Amino acid sequence: MSDGFAYDVLEYPSHVHPQAHPSRLAAIGRLHGIDAASPRDCHLLEVGCGDGLQLLTLAMAYPQSRFVGVDLSQAAIARGEATRRRLGLDNLQLVAADLTTWDPGLDPFDYIVAHGFFSWVPDVVRDCLLGLCRQALSPAGIAYVSYNALPGCHLRRLMWDMLRHHVRGIDDPRARIAAARDLLACLETDVAGSQVYGDAVRSEARDLLRRPETSVLFHDDLADTNQPFSIGDFAARAGGHGLRYLGEADYHEMSDAGLTDDAGARLDARAGGDRLQREQYLDYLKGRRFRQTLLCRADAPMQDLADAAMARGLSAVGHLRTDDAEGNALDLAEGVAVRFHSGDGAMLTTDHPVIKAALAMVGNAFPAAPAFDEVLIAARQASQSQNTIEADADALAHTWLAAFELGLMILHCDPPGFATEAGATPKANALARMQVEAGSDLITSLRPSMIRIDSPLALELIRLLDGSRDRATLMHDLAERMAALPVDASVGGDHALRDAAWWRAALAGQLEAGLSQTARMGLLEAD
Repeated sequence: MSDGFAYDVLEYPSHVHPQAHPSRLAAIGRLHGIDAASPRDCHLLEVGCGDGLQLLTLAMAYPQSRFVGVDLSQAAIARGEATRRRLGLDNLQLVAADLTTWDPGLDPFDYIVAHGFFSWVPDVVRDCLLGLCRQALSPAGIAYVSYNALPGCHLRRLMWDMLRHHVRGIDDPRARIAAARDLLACLETDVAGSQVYGDAVRSEARDLLRRPETSVLFHDDLADTNQPFSIGDFAARAGGHGLRYLGEADYHEMSDAGLTDDAGARLDARAGGDRLQREQYLDYLKGRRFRQTLLCRADAPMQDLADAAMARGLSAVGHLRTDDAEGNALDLAEGVAVRFHSGDGAMLTTDHPVIKAALAMVGNAFPAAPAFDEVLIAARQASQSQNTIEADADALAHTWLAAFELGLMILHCDPPGFATEAGATPKANALARMQVEAGSDLITSLRPSMIRIDSPLALELIRLLDGSRDRATLMHDLAERMAALPVDASVGGDHALRDAAWWRAALAGQLEAGLSQTARMGLLEAD
């Protein structure tokens, strides 16, 4: 793990990873027969936590749970610890330690998360992580381990080999990044050879050059240790430590929805009912480069097939829309088919009145995650269903599972709470306000997610949302703050300074819309 000290020299960008959230891991576990702990009362460990941003959001959302983060970088842990103290999060412990010598204690963990870790550490540390999962996971515990995957990473390996050759002998991180980007620019424009080779190299170079955070290039692509794995090899290695493949954190990645019916039939025939074989052949067909694999103990009562009935205890979030661009009222009549889709291409068509009403409610509630029973009752009322409640519940449960498998919705067990509307004295979460005060335009929502705010006006508004100001006070104070700044391009005018009176007039019709947007982004704390 000596490479880990590079993270003290050049900071790795902090992000939250929604796919590793315990509310999502618990939902997957429960669908597959594991009585996974609710995130409201759990013990979670993150290995390679960096400055603990993911853990900070969890500790804020679930004050009754306990969270531990361990990382070799003392600088990253120091940053996280300073933030933890400012937020007063006593349910979070951050530790600077080498995983190979760190003692996790006797209290088992319900979740162990290692994102962006496994491929970038030596073999001895990989085995240490898997051994820790077997030793420290509770009987119904779930481990999340992400890693670079094969065969997709064979293409990226071309770039890694070229880049490492080009920066050999250069020690300074900034100089290594500059040299690597210089070679990538040349590869994007100067590569010769066959069309297949040239197209592949140009595409890979272009993708790496477009990354906004160059430190990722240094830590991920220029790292001396960067080992991709096939799902078969990874699962076999985990099996040697008494662990079993549960599934993928991005659950829709296990779907064959992108294949033709004939291709799906051939996939199933080749897999012969073996889940791991199916996943391996799917990787051949999709060229997957990165996996976020979930593991459980080999002795856990896991079911290979998801049980739709378990969806009844879960909540769902989805940015669902229909094909109707005119905004007409949804036709809930039986036999009238309606197609629901998400922004990334997932879609589902149904003519079931209750299902149509339910999916519309989930879409309208976004980014909140309404519970199954709440949606079922409201959808039956909206559609005036004459079916038995059990029949409608069964149909909705199977639809929720199907939508989850397609990537149309995300299922949660006890999702984090946040305000969906701005109250009388709205309050942005303390971490987001701290990030803005520190000068960052990339802030953390309570969903959780990372949100880039490109408007000085919006950033100033977030600064003021400390729960002490009503609308009139917000308008006054926001105008005073903006009076010292150039006019925001979204408001209009040139970039000359304007006084507070001008800003009050300019903002008169925008404050409520701005508050609604902060709520929609999941930035506001619930009352």
